[in-house]
Amino acid sequence: MGIATARVFLACAALGLSGCATTRHEPPPAVVEQPPDITANEAVAAGLGAEQRAATEAGNAAVSREEAARAQRSRPTGRSTEEIRRQNAAAAYPLDFEQRLDHAHDRIYTWMQGRVEATDHRFADRNTQLEPIPAAPFRLGMMLESIDRSDGMELNLNANLDIALNLPNIEKRLRIFITSNDLDESPDTARDRSGLRAGLRYQLLPFFDFDVGIRVDVPPVAFASLKWTREYQLGNWDFYPLAKLFAETRESVGYAAATTFDRWSGRHLLRSSTYAKWRQDRDRTEWSQSFVYARAFELIVPDRYGSYPRANDIGHGWGVHALASGEDTDAVSYYEAGIFYARPTSNRWLFWSVEPIVRWDRQYHWKADPGIRVGINALFWDLARPAR
Repeated sequence: MGIATARVFLACAALGLSGCATTRHEPPPAVVEQPPDITANEAVAAGLGAEQRAATEAGNAAVSREEAARAQRSRPTGRSTEEIRRQNAAAAYPLDFEQRLDHAHDRIYTWMQGRVEATDHRFADRNTQLEPIPAAPFRLGMMLESIDRSDGMELNLNANLDIALNLPNIEKRLRIFITSNDLDESPDTARDRSGLRAGLRYQLLPFFDFDVGIRVDVPPVAFASLKWTREYQLGNWDFYPLAKLFAETRESVGYAAATTFDRWSGRHLLRSSTYAKWRQDRDRTEWSQSFVYARAFELIVPDRYGSYPRANDIGHGWGVHALASGEDTDAVSYYEAGIFYARPTSNRWLFWSVEPIVRWDRQYHWKADPGIRVGINALFWDLARPAR
């Protein structure tokens, strides 16, 4: 088993290095289109006239030149809730199935922005002038995993939700968040069942977030965490570190640490991700190591750090990955290798992916078990049918 696994990892590394070596001058992948950085007041004052359109086009051109030098990963922000509601109200009536699907997307997105604005205004100080409320983009995802085990078919389903509300009239550095992501931000698997969590997020310092809240359970579980993460550019490499302290009333205290290194050569990506987690109640260090080679055309902002090891931040592209994971530093629990393909639909806010995999589990005596992973992501980041 050890020789076969080593061959898989060496083959993936060789493929990645060969791809990076042959496309040095190819431009990097595009990034999912981000909402324009304007507020409702700016949009109304300018009337979206010729000057505003020219400025927007100039800004987009500057962003395109920047993206041509290096792939960017930035969360969509800037558009206000008031502007979203006005543009959605002015959109034309949907005429076909695709437009009706976009219309349903926009109704959900606009309804959410209305609730965000109402929450902010309800608790704001009545004696001060209200500031524009930034939109609250959110993402819905679903992953179905099927593995043919020796004792029968294993099916797992994982649904993900991630949303954070920025309420500037209550507290500029305070956010309300709702998420189904794991507290420890471990690598994504369809076997994860973390439950829904909601709470308050406060930015203590730049790149430091303090979270406190409740996980939905019977009885509810309280949690708190302190996280530091940021992005660095080291020559031709992008470096993403993570350090996190966390505690739950049911699962004790612990910490997580991770590093991801990305090297881009044109649209080719070579990635190494290392993750480790320790919890006091288990008194052991769980870990994972992954290697990814991919040809990426479009990137999605990851909603959790665990998206990096499995390349779930690639919205359009294909690639191969190899992963090893263990419940203790002294042993490996399973190996996994897969070939993935991901792309958006014509709507541009709906993404799908498929990944045939092979897994070798210690629990199943290292038998090569084939499987498949199918995923879908709906991005509620902007209007699909804004008024022209």
